[in-house]
Amino acid sequence: RLKLVEAAVEDLLVEDGKVAGVRVATGDCLRSTAVVLTTGTFLKGTILIGRERIPAGRMASTPTPPGDSPHSCKQRDAAYEGAATALAGTLERLGLPMGRLKTGTPPRLDGKTIDLSRDGLEPQPSEARPVFFSHAHALVAAPLAPALVTCVRTQTNAQTHALVREHAHLLPEYDGAGGSGVGPRYCPSISAKVERFPQRSSHGVWLEPEGLTSSLVYPNGLSAAFPPHVQQLIVQSIPALEHAVILQPAYDVEYDFIDPRAVSATLELRALPGLFLAGQILGTTGYEEAAALGLLAGANAAMLTQRAPPLILKRSEAYAGVLVDDLVSR
Repeated sequence: RLKLVEAAVEDLLVEDGKVAGVRVATGDCLRSTAVVLTTGTFLKGTILIGRERIPAGRMASTPTPPGDSPHSCKQRDAAYEGAATALAGTLERLGLPMGRLKTGTPPRLDGKTIDLSRDGLEPQPSEARPVFFSHAHALVAAPLAPALVTCVRTQTNAQTHALVREHAHLLPEYDGAGGSGVGPRYCPSISAKVERFPQRSSHGVWLEPEGLTSSLVYPNGLSAAFPPHVQQLIVQSIPALEHAVILQPAYDVEYDFIDPRAVSATLELRALPGLFLAGQILGTTGYEEAAALGLLAGANAAMLTQRAPPLILKRSEAYAGVLVDDLVSR
């Protein structure tokens, strides 16, 4: 009896102090006694590239046409997935404790323009036998992908760091933290690493293929929302990337989040019964965290509609229980 509807959610329906469904971009209303919000970076999201600001939650792009100069930074014809502005306004009117967070993504490179024959690169192959969190994992006995890809480690150098310092004044100005923005501490941008660790002569950059059939490469460790022409200079200062073509520039996204102490252990918002939150809207970051919170929020939303007891995991029972308890009570 599951029905899937593909539409952009514009706003919440609220009746008698409870959630009553959602209104989508077409103007249609989808009614429900339980709603799960997993807005990611879209809640009043703003993409920042240098001093340019675009109201959006994510960039969606098409590849650079063949024949572009490998020394140019002709970014792909960018399209942007719009921000959830009306929804953010509704949550603000509820008087919820809200703030702004930022995250960033590195540029995407054309793998065919990377010189993997350079000396000093460190191959980092995939695990021949992956290690799972649980011995009961359904994929333990499953066959591996048709091929395993190898990542390669390169590193920044003095020239890279000089370029970062020289162009630091071109980095975005954020809404949060007096213009410097608030982001995840464990995943700093290259500009933050150069500033915080001036004694370091290099930082690692991991060249990660984005798929078995794609030539896109994700240079992990190179996020920094400089203007595109500066990004090109920084990229081409790194061994193996001297002629690398940027197919999509690095960018930051700043977005609204709700203080997670506003939800209960079921991830239901105390101020609006029937509304459950999961992922970055609760101030978290990371794929595993989002997946765990989404599973619990979805399960408890379903339990609510069935008038069944909620699913609450204790700290002693599951990693997800530790995650939720840290969020809602610490």
